[in-house]
Amino acid sequence: MKQGIGVLAALLAFAHIGNAYGQNEPIRVSVGGKLRHFFFVSDQDEIAPEAINAFGMSSDVEIYFKGSTKLDNGLEISAVVELEAETSGSTNGDEVYIDIRGDWGRFRIGEKEGFNASFIGSPVPEAFLTTDERIIGEMAIKRRNGVTVNDTFTFKRFASDVLGVRYETPSFSGFKAAVSYHPSVATGEGPTDMATQRNNAIDVSAGWTGRVGAVDLRVGGGYFHVSSRKSQFLADDGIEAWNANVTATMGRVQIGGTIMDVNPVNGTDETSWTVGALYNLQPWSFSADYFHAVRKPFANATIKERTEFVKLQSAYKLGPGIGVGLTGFYTTQRDATNVSYDGYGMIMGAKLDF
Repeated sequence: MKQGIGVLAALLAFAHIGNAYGQNEPIRVSVGGKLRHFFFVSDQDEIAPEAINAFGMSSDVEIYFKGSTKLDNGLEISAVVELEAETSGSTNGDEVYIDIRGDWGRFRIGEKEGFNASFIGSPVPEAFLTTDERIIGEMAIKRRNGVTVNDTFTFKRFASDVLGVRYETPSFSGFKAAVSYHPSVATGEGPTDMATQRNNAIDVSAGWTGRVGAVDLRVGGGYFHVSSRKSQFLADDGIEAWNANVTATMGRVQIGGTIMDVNPVNGTDETSWTVGALYNLQPWSFSADYFHAVRKPFANATIKERTEFVKLQSAYKLGPGIGVGLTGFYTTQRDATNVSYDGYGMIMGAKLDF
């Protein structure tokens, strides 16, 4: 009840501000989006009677609509609607939210992850693929354990594009902090039944960007907590986690890494980390990175599941918003019975941003 009253009070306060300032120009609408197509070839260990095709494809297509206006005192209000557009995946809305910005910071309401993801940025420098392009974990290699390989290093893995409210402070000498609250981490609207849904997710995050000598630094991290369901048979799925990232840029070279530690109530603790380096030689760029994660398949397990992979990437920028790339990778996975599975392959693709 106290949390609900707090959210209501914040909304009423911002509504009052908007009425007081008035609108000085009409809402402007812009359209953008992204188009990615990937082709991969891979060779991996199989379990009979599997016969995994060595060739495959993946796509990621979204259309963005954004409306924005500025009130007569400089207060900025914008609305964003992102739609999944490929027929092979979801055709529903992806992110839908409203931003209100002023000298006091930023307030956001709607379907969007917290600001932790923006503070972390890229968990590791990459020439071609990004944290949202999970070709290895989702497409090219079959998963053999429960290690998280999607949105591994930010709190988006727990609360991805679900309803909530968020506040971000203004920047103070490069430092920002933010807090996010989601009544539920499940999709859907209306009252949250705490007996059947994880509930009351909160994350507190911070980030700093600045320059130390000849090095540009970005540091980010945060803490996340979501409460378990209250049902007697479901009351062990709460989560507590923290993450941290450091990225340094020196001329054409960028190095960085991120760590995530996850402690579920059910004891399936998971620790993931990644490091990498990028060399930017426009229009070419090259990178190498390493990923390592271990997870307890059950509480007090003596054998931990493990996933590791190495990626070597190259990319070429054809023009503004247009690029092609090539990635080679090797991965090994260990399951809860201590059996290992190896795989390797290549990913080729094209990207358009508009």
